[in-house]
Amino acid sequence: MIRFWIFLGIGVMFLSEASHAQRKKDQDTSAHIYQPGRIEFDVSDYGEEYRVINGEEDGLLVTIETEDRGEGGFNWTFHYVDTALNKVWTRIYPVPYESYLTGYEYHDGQFFLLYNVSRYRNEDMLLLIIDIDKVEITEVEINTVFPVQLTYFEVLANNIIFAGYTNFRPVLLTFDLDEQKPRVVPGFYNNNSDILDLIIDDDAGMFTVIQSERMQNRKYTVRAKTFTPSGDLVQNNTVLPGDKKNLVDGASTIFFGGFQYIAGTYSKKSSQYSRGLYLAKFVNGRQQFIRYHEYADLTNFFGYMNERREQRIKDRIERKRAKGKKARFSYRLLVHDIIERGDEYLMIAEAYYPRYSSYSNSNPYYWNNSGRYNPSFMGYKYTHAVVVSFDRNGNIIWDNSFEINDIETFGLEEFVAVNTYEDQVVLMYLEENTIRSKVVRGNEIVEGKTFNPVRLSYAEDEVKTRDPEVEGLKVWYDQTMYAYGEQRIHNDNAVGGDYSRKVFYINKIKYQVGEVN
Repeated sequence: MIRFWIFLGIGVMFLSEASHAQRKKDQDTSAHIYQPGRIEFDVSDYGEEYRVINGEEDGLLVTIETEDRGEGGFNWTFHYVDTALNKVWTRIYPVPYESYLTGYEYHDGQFFLLYNVSRYRNEDMLLLIIDIDKVEITEVEINTVFPVQLTYFEVLANNIIFAGYTNFRPVLLTFDLDEQKPRVVPGFYNNNSDILDLIIDDDAGMFTVIQSERMQNRKYTVRAKTFTPSGDLVQNNTVLPGDKKNLVDGASTIFFGGFQYIAGTYSKKSSQYSRGLYLAKFVNGRQQFIRYHEYADLTNFFGYMNERREQRIKDRIERKRAKGKKARFSYRLLVHDIIERGDEYLMIAEAYYPRYSSYSNSNPYYWNNSGRYNPSFMGYKYTHAVVVSFDRNGNIIWDNSFEINDIETFGLEEFVAVNTYEDQVVLMYLEENTIRSKVVRGNEIVEGKTFNPVRLSYAEDEVKTRDPEVEGLKVWYDQTMYAYGEQRIHNDNAVGGDYSRKVFYINKIKYQVGEVN
């Protein structure tokens, strides 16, 4: 499933790479990761915005929002590239002036781009359908009747699926492309729930909505509703957590043959800070079990720390156990989709915490002249990712962790890309023009944390600056990922035609077992 849209703003402040050069010089590089391809697009200084839309085995669509005026709107440039990063075709298409992109998706040979037509009317939308073989762009006007603040946008069969909020309450809609009319799916518009995720199953022709729902005891549980493409309910599974548990969030497997697993994090109170993990199993709508595992029970959850600190934590856990007590740890985790691999279920999550600064307000005209300190939100700091393998009975088979450095953001999003290769799990993320990776096999570490610089086009190229707001790394297809970003590059010999160039790049990344030839 492709997540909700990724914004790539151009023209943000750049960071110098020089201060990091010496530190990176002594870092290990991976023998298993290689970069077989790269494509560059020249970036102007006139407010362009780049995005990359994943077409999986069919390639990528690079969109460029420009300020060039066309017939009835600003021109958008669409570059379609294949899996070898060769440019196949380019189209320039005008989009109405007040429109802005709210979501995109790829399905069955077509890219779907959804725009709000006006910044003041969230019910009027424009859908562009781009056929990659015919190189045709079709417009579809959509009116949702009432304004919707979208959080999820998906395509299944011949239906568009919207999830979001109206009047601060969740709502789910489908839009049949043949009948050209929306349908509100009942059972969502209330003030006791939130939509956590929307999972598409193309093979079965169904989709599942994951909800966080407040119970009568004011604690929260997780519900998974599965629907047909048009929005007819197929299955409704609600986790029964018990009186003393609060489910913070959850992810679900696809609904198949009556079976469904839901996993996530839990706490004792109604708090965003979790105490551990859970896995629940459903068969034909009935909960078979729910298993809870505290963070202290995991083998490698604290492996992202340095050895001395990790050992102190483990010693503390053992001292508590010797006294018949449990060591309690609280974390905020951003849970990914569940990966099914044979008889095991892999749960991936990224740990983070909010950062605040305090300032003293002594303004005599301020409503409260107490001079007290007021917290100011500074963003989220990521600490590590965790991979946990569950068996079909909800028991933990193994777990491992991956340290995350230097990642801070104002909005929560998944930074670590996870892929599986045979019995191995590969974890990667991009930061400071460097691919940071780790490879694990169960509780073992196949390859520790490594640092591979993003490969440049020419040997003489040198990165002078980068835009930290415009870079990332995503799973593409099979054992292939792609990295993207913006760089200012200098070349002393003007190889490629210029001494200096500003580019938006995409690098193809592959992982293989054994030494790379």
